[in-house]
Amino acid sequence: MKINLLEPKVLCLLLISTLTVMSNATIAPALPGLANEFSGTPSADLLVKMLLPIPALFVVIFAPLLGWTADRFGRRKQIIIATIVFAIAGASGAQLQGLEAIIISRAILGICVAGLMTGITALIADYFSGQQRSQFMGLQQAFSNIGGILFIITAGYLASINARLPFYIYAVSILLVPLIYLAILDNKRVHQQNSNPQNKTDNPWKTPLFSCSFLLFCHLIVFYILPTQIPFFMADIGITDPAKSGLAIGMGTLTAAITGVFFGKLVTKIQSYGVALIGFTSMSIGMLVLSQATSFSLVVLGCGLMGVCMGLVMPNFMVKGMEFVPINKRGLASGVLTSSVFIGQFVSPFINSALISKLGYSDFYMVAGAFTLVLALISVNTLKKQSTLATPF
Repeated sequence: MKINLLEPKVLCLLLISTLTVMSNATIAPALPGLANEFSGTPSADLLVKMLLPIPALFVVIFAPLLGWTADRFGRRKQIIIATIVFAIAGASGAQLQGLEAIIISRAILGICVAGLMTGITALIADYFSGQQRSQFMGLQQAFSNIGGILFIITAGYLASINARLPFYIYAVSILLVPLIYLAILDNKRVHQQNSNPQNKTDNPWKTPLFSCSFLLFCHLIVFYILPTQIPFFMADIGITDPAKSGLAIGMGTLTAAITGVFFGKLVTKIQSYGVALIGFTSMSIGMLVLSQATSFSLVVLGCGLMGVCMGLVMPNFMVKGMEFVPINKRGLASGVLTSSVFIGQFVSPFINSALISKLGYSDFYMVAGAFTLVLALISVNTLKKQSTLATPF
């Protein structure tokens, strides 16, 4: 059964999903301008660079807790509160006077993202099952990436006028609150199971959840080479135009969006382990291309192949990680998956920068490609075993 994109709850969940990308993409083009504005502040360069990873760090810390609260007190309330605070905390950066205050607002923004992601993922599992759940997760991935492209283009234009203007983009999220209030309803079965302390399940949901979380973590370490290392790599091979690095990264985002749309159909034809194999193999080929790249066209090709992996692997492991989770544990489970994604994002620059300084770019990409092939084999084995387990929720 096809998903109706104009159905209020479907449209609402997809639009909320774009906010998680907005948290980082919106201020990225403003960082050079902010560095100039606060050039007289001690440690300004370090503090400005911290503005991007700070939300991810607080997502990691708070996602499991807010996953539990989504189970305990309801997804709808949490999403409404998180959206309102998200808008206020994000837009406040346009008016706050000190870098330290902006960093605090970014930390609050990260907590809101944790609340949004855990609530949304749990609701998707509540509302959809089987093929529909896979189809929706793919659409969510596509919407998130399309949103990222739109936000970063808009932010780039606003940042060229004033470095503080991109912060106002966050305020747009407040417009979603009435739609959330009207379109989103909690699943009554969650409350019923929470109110029954004797409710237990023998379903082996923890092993698939933690296996998929670990594979997501590894995937994000490799994928985050795209936004964090590609601009420096391009400069190293003589491509110094920032617009070209933006286009290369944008190609990865675009292919992720396109493949996300087709994820639902693909997984029904070749199963989840087939999707993982195609995704990680694409990433590995992309790394091979980048290891030999000396031209802009080859860099774009390599980035595009990395995006194919993101569009397939991310929804694949989110679906499989939630597949066996009981309804009254879905918030907690979504918190575990969310934390694994953002831990991968957070540690990726540190791990990859250390390897690049030791190996150089060409050998680094070869090692990353080999590692991705190992992930492909582990994923196929893990997901094949998971397919033999009992009927999922």
